[in-house]
Amino acid sequence: MKMELFMEENRQLEREFLGEYNLDVKLFEAMGFKVKQIIPVRSVYRIVTDKGFYCLKKLKFSIEDMDFIFAAMKHLKGKGFNSAFNIVKQENGDDYISFKGGKYFLTEWMDGRECDFQNPVDLDAAIEVLARLHNASEGFNPAVCPSDRCWYGKWPEYFSKRVEEMKQMKEQVLERPEKNEVDRIFLDYVDMCINDGEEAMQILSKTGYKILSEEAAVKKSFIHHDFVHHNIIHTFDGRIYVVDFDYCIMDIRMHDVGSLILRNMKKTNWDTDKALDILESYDRRNPIKSGEFKVLIPFFLFPQDFRMISRQYYIEKKGWDEEDLADKMSTKSEYTKLRRKFIEEYEKRV
Repeated sequence: MKMELFMEENRQLEREFLGEYNLDVKLFEAMGFKVKQIIPVRSVYRIVTDKGFYCLKKLKFSIEDMDFIFAAMKHLKGKGFNSAFNIVKQENGDDYISFKGGKYFLTEWMDGRECDFQNPVDLDAAIEVLARLHNASEGFNPAVCPSDRCWYGKWPEYFSKRVEEMKQMKEQVLERPEKNEVDRIFLDYVDMCINDGEEAMQILSKTGYKILSEEAAVKKSFIHHDFVHHNIIHTFDGRIYVVDFDYCIMDIRMHDVGSLILRNMKKTNWDTDKALDILESYDRRNPIKSGEFKVLIPFFLFPQDFRMISRQYYIEKKGWDEEDLADKMSTKSEYTKLRRKFIEEYEKRV
């Protein structure tokens, strides 16, 4: 599977979302400035105005979700976390503005480049800022916390639901009178992935996950939940910023750390030394408990990549080209085998 296919898929989603923006001059007049230039950057717009540079973003969540996201960003700033951009208040003091059925908000904009996890210096800087973010997140007490934003103790529930979802998709595919290449790849791997999901649930029940969740709930900490390379910006004056808190949730910090490791494993042929280097780097900034190392084992084992690509095709009915999708499905499925070898080595060394 070529990475270009994944990148093209993401670019298509970004283009579709940008098409939902209503870039009417009256929107900018309501915001109190004159626009000189508008440039699309992923799923937002960089706007140059008579008052400076801003990031314009359209909100795609409920009011409760928006309030939670804004509260999380403000909490970090209040705790001295200087690696997130400030929300630019509207003239009436609100964080966002409603315009023709949509809701928009502004943050500061600083030109820079996206983080490169293949660059050891960039990766270490990303780990450092993640450790600081987790520390600063403690003590978060939002006025409203939507149920799907509070994940403390919910991994067993989510694992179980996703295993059942894979079983349902398997039944659906088996009932098809004619099977295409995607179906055949899916059926080749689905039993292995279901077994891995069930094993992950069993292992999780024997770790200190419940205690870790209770401790995180007491600390009232949250995580970014989308700590990918393009959400980490290195400015040209040497500073680093974390952007896009759309998916932040209340959960244990190993969710973020484990996701960062998995993203790097897919680029480094599942190098256990690399995974341990990431953990060591994080541990220097924000000490990791023994139980946290162990809780990563079921997190790594659960076949999230396979489940997601399968769900997008069989349930969400994404209109992908069949050949490209078969390529994606094959790659995601191969991760399952590589992940097993990686976990065996990881277990021996933690």
